[in-house]
Order: sequence, then structure tokens, then C-alpha cells
Amino acid sequence: MSRYLMIDFGSTFTKLTAIDTETEDIIATANSFTTVATDITVGYENALGELYSKIGKEIKFDKIIGCSSAAGGLKMAAVGLVDELTLEAAKRVCLGAGAKVELAFSHHLTSDDIKSIIDKKIDIILLAGGTDGGNSECVLFNQRKLAESGLKTPVVYAGNKNCADEIRAIAEEYGMDEYICGNVMPKLNVLKVDEARDKIREIFLKNIIEAKGIKKIEREIDKVILPTPEAVLRAAELLSKGYARKRFGRNSPCRYRRRNNRLLFYVLSFRKAQRRHIERT
Repeated sequence: MSRYLMIDFGSTFTKLTAIDTETEDIIATANSFTTVATDITVGYENALGELYSKIGKEIKFDKIIGCSSAAGGLKMAAVGLVDELTLEAAKRVCLGAGAKVELAFSHHLTSDDIKSIIDKKIDIILLAGGTDGGNSECVLFNQRKLAESGLKTPVVYAGNKNCADEIRAIAEEYGMDEYICGNVMPKLNVLKVDEARDKIREIFLKNIIEAKGIKKIEREIDKVILPTPEAVLRAAELLSKGYARKRFGRNSPCRYRRRNNRLLFYVLSFRKAQRRHIERT
């Protein structure tokens, strides 16, 4: 028997699902109020106690992994040049990284925009604008506006690459927490979002989880791996490809990919187990 404990640290509830990956069945589920404002481990232990009560005994898990949207999840502000182009590209990057786009700004930032970023307690700002070799004035204006505001919020720059040196110089001058990535729209209507998306996820895992008090739960479990929206997105992407051919036969509707098979198997196992659980209740 191979037992996995899957956890979603939500803003309101901490939800636990124990899975037997060999029989592809749900062992039990439980939840308790999330206590990220005080100590996130308290809510987790309350839910775990309820889970053991339903099972009838304490059991050992082979792996315990979780995702999190606690403390408001990953809140981002997207800044671009034109609504329909670089701003839209920036918003897609944020959403692809599992973030909530709390604020979106086009053209030049204003003092009111900066105040909104502060009031909303934004976790990460994505600054984009201009194709490579295109407009540079706007992104440089916005970079300096952010710098002069004294914001300590991490900034991911993913705009016109010809401005990268000047962007870096401003960041160093003002001591900004800035990360420079490839342009999300290097050419008109050409999107390249992977580098910026991965950097946002890296910042979330290293900085945001710890700042929100979620890091301490990793003493109790293996790791918090993803923001909840990105975890759901990845599961949907895997399910959309169909069953892994190696496990379910050569006539499977998707091509077998070795690097995705393990995660796909667990997603499919969970779906199958969830269906059985619903049928029983």
C-alpha cells in the first residue's frame, strides 16, 4: 500500500485528502479552519486529527505534499503598455503562474496606482511593455516611478530587452528587489511567457510562502509545491492529454511522456478515487 496525503492550505479551510495510490481509492478526507494568521500548523494538526478519527487510527504516509492559497494566495499587479498587447500578455503570465491579478495598469503609472499597489498588499509586480527594440520610454518611466515610491514589493521585469541594462541600473540605485526576465512579447502578437512565469513561481516558493507564515508547515510535511490555482491548472492540462499510454495501452488518446507520467498517474488516481467516494456517499 502506498499512501499519499494531499493538502490544500486555503484562505478559509485547510483541506486534507488521504489517497491509496495502489488501489486508487480515497482513504478519508478532513478539513479545519486555516490558522495562517497565528500558526498554520494548528489548523493542519486539527484537520489531521479529524482525518485520523475518520480512519480509526493514525497511519504513516509515504509522502505529504500541499498547495496553498492561504493569506490571500499570490496577489499580483500587472503593468503593461497597451491594454490589448503587452498588458494582456502580462496578465496571462500572472494567471499562468497561479496568481490572482488584483490590479492591471497600462501606459504610465500614477501616484494613485502606486497607492493601490500598497493598499492591496500586492505580493509581486510584473512590469512589461514594448516589444524588443520598441517603446522604451514608458517602461523606464514606470520603473523609476516604482523605484521612487520606496516599494519593497518584488518586481519581475519582462519587457523590452533593450531597456534591461537601464532597468537594472535603476533597481540597483534604489535597492529594489527586481528580477529581469525575457520579454513576454518580444514581437508583436508573439508570446513568450515561460521564463517570467517560472520566475514568479520561484519567488512565490522562496519568499511569499515564508512571508505569509506558510513556510513553517514544511517542518511537518514534505513541501508546499505550488499556488493552488497553478496546481489546478497543471492537473487540468494533464487530464486534457488523456491517459498515459504506458499504463493504459497503446491506443491511448495521448502520447506517453515519461516526465509527466507519475504526476498524471496520481491525478488520474485521485479522479478515479474521488468518483468512487462520491458513489459510496
